[in-house]
Amino acid sequence: MALKSALNAEMKRLKGDAKALEKKRSELTADIDKKIAENARKQEMLQDFMDATFGAKPKLSTTRGKAPSGTRRKRKNRKGVKQRVLNAINASTAGIKRKAIIEEIGMASSDESGHQYVSNTLRALLDEGQIENRGRVYFPKSSSETGEASPSSVADQTTESSLTTPASDSPDDEPRSGSSGFGSGSLH
Repeated sequence: MALKSALNAEMKRLKGDAKALEKKRSELTADIDKKIAENARKQEMLQDFMDATFGAKPKLSTTRGKAPSGTRRKRKNRKGVKQRVLNAINASTAGIKRKAIIEEIGMASSDESGHQYVSNTLRALLDEGQIENRGRVYFPKSSSETGEASPSSVADQTTESSLTTPASDSPDDEPRSGSSGFGSGSLH
C-alpha cells in the first residue's frame, strides 16, 4: 500500500511538472511571438521612412511566397478582379484566353495564387452564365442567351411589344376593359 501511494504521489508530481512546463512554454512562445511582431513593425516603419526619404524601390522577396516562421502571410487584395476579368472578356470580340486575361488585368506573372484566383473567377462567371467558353477561349455571353438586354434594346422591345400586344394579355384570355392593345394602357 505504501508503494502505491508513493507511485501516486510521484505521478501527481510529474503531472504538476508537466503543467508548469506547458505554462512556461506558452509564456515563452507568446513572448517570442510578441518580439517577432515588434521586430516586423520596426522593419516596416524603417522601410516606410526609407521609401519616403529615398524613393520607393521594388521589394524583393527572398522567401518566394513563403511566410517567415511564426507569422502569417498577408493575403493580397483581390477586390475588383472579377469585374476586371469580365471587362476584359467583354472588350474582346474574338474571344480571349486565360493568359491574355491575366496580362490584360495587369497581374504579375509570378503571382501563382492570383492566377488561380482568375481561374476560379472564370469558373464562377461561367456558372453564373455571364460568359461562355469554347475550348480555352472565353467569350461574352450574348444578351439574347442571358435574357439581359441593353437599355436601348429594352426601349425598342417596349415600343415593339406595345404595338404587337394582343388585346387580351390575361392568363384566362378574358379581355380587359379599356385595353385596345395599341399603347392605350399601362406598360407591364
